[in-house]
Amino acid sequence: MQKNILELNKDLVGRARDFIPKLREYSSDIDDNSRIPNEIVKDLQEAGLLKVLRPKMFGGYQTNMRTYAEVVTEISRGNGSVGWFVALSNIRDYMISYVFGQKALDEIYGTGDDVVLAGNFKPVKCDIKKVEGGYYINEAQWPFVSGGPHADWCYFGFPLDVEGEIEMAIMVVPREELEILDDWDVMGLRGSASNSVRVKDVFVPEHRVSLDRLARARHYMIEPLKDVPLYSTPFVPSLSLSIVGPALGLAQAAMDFHMERVMKAGIGNTYYTKMSEAPITHRQIGLAQLKIDSAELHLYRAVDRLDAFSEQGHHMTTGEIVQMKADFGYVNQLCKEAIDLMLEGSGSIFTYKWNQFQLVYRDFLTMHLHLFITPSSLIETYGRVLCGMEPNTYFV
Repeated sequence: MQKNILELNKDLVGRARDFIPKLREYSSDIDDNSRIPNEIVKDLQEAGLLKVLRPKMFGGYQTNMRTYAEVVTEISRGNGSVGWFVALSNIRDYMISYVFGQKALDEIYGTGDDVVLAGNFKPVKCDIKKVEGGYYINEAQWPFVSGGPHADWCYFGFPLDVEGEIEMAIMVVPREELEILDDWDVMGLRGSASNSVRVKDVFVPEHRVSLDRLARARHYMIEPLKDVPLYSTPFVPSLSLSIVGPALGLAQAAMDFHMERVMKAGIGNTYYTKMSEAPITHRQIGLAQLKIDSAELHLYRAVDRLDAFSEQGHHMTTGEIVQMKADFGYVNQLCKEAIDLMLEGSGSIFTYKWNQFQLVYRDFLTMHLHLFITPSSLIETYGRVLCGMEPNTYFV
């Protein structure tokens, strides 16, 4: 059985790696149009790269977080927006599979189509009321719904009054009942299509709504999935992994593009006709590569621990979760430091919009700023816990 898992990992990661040339070919188009072409989405589906974490009973591969992370890294090395889309689309399969019961899952996956999922937890507008048999959405809106234009179903978080106390709930809504807003005009990850979504005058039946508190306790999990380690993987580290997932691939892409220039371009106002002959370049490249290598070590150490804990049925402590989140924050920081070192030697040609290194930089910086993986706050929280204090965050 273990051999089969390893072979599947190698196969899926190889498929993802094979996409790199095509994704780079489409990168300017993706950036200009703020959307991944349908052709690319279809190719990803046909290669099975949007169902890495989907249950086998619903046509997925049901792998593990290591396979998922490696697939996302390779796709991100081809294009950051597509890497982000693949990262979030797959993690939603994992999440939906333990958040909802059989009836909802059959509706989502029962058509046999290779569905795409999108969503977000925190609304910016929310007028939802309890009615007989479910909930009625007068009007609600969620920002940053990455991949929304390609989605078949969306999940949304919303506050719910449960016996006088406010709790977070999660619902799923089919694509035809949503309105995708044209408001994703940003600096980087433009093709992620992280548009806002509005829902108005829609009824959501009871079986498509779950309480977050009970979902995390696996209350809704269907019997066939209860013994599958993947769906016992702790939610908070997994969600953090999905956000930092593209970082390593983007840093590797930056090195790919930078080295192309290093080997053929000179350094202005010097006698160096090739950057590759200059000691300053040697130091920059050496340090940058070591930081990328260190980021890879931290990333996969954390991911392997996550899979091992799930296989062992180990319930992660708060301290272990905080440490793993700090690992992911440090991956984010190391990749940023590596790319900045390359930027120092890139020259003014970096400013041209057609420069692929610039596109990678913009995509990376947009991902880097996400609050879930901000290095300073995650590392500070880790330090607090090491000093015997409580973490200064509820997200553990």
